[in-house]
Amino acid sequence: MARHKRIERRRELDRRRHRRKKRAKLRAKGLLPPAEGNQQAESR
Repeated sequence: MARHKRIERRRELDRRRHRRKKRAKLRAKGLLPPAEGNQQAESR
């Protein structure tokens, strides 16, 4: 069971990282303004 939890956690981390990458791409395009305050909530 612990192993399963670890896998789930890794999957969640990957999903979060992917989402951040996608948002960074949008920001690079100029669709999203670079939010400094949002960065802290993102890293949590």
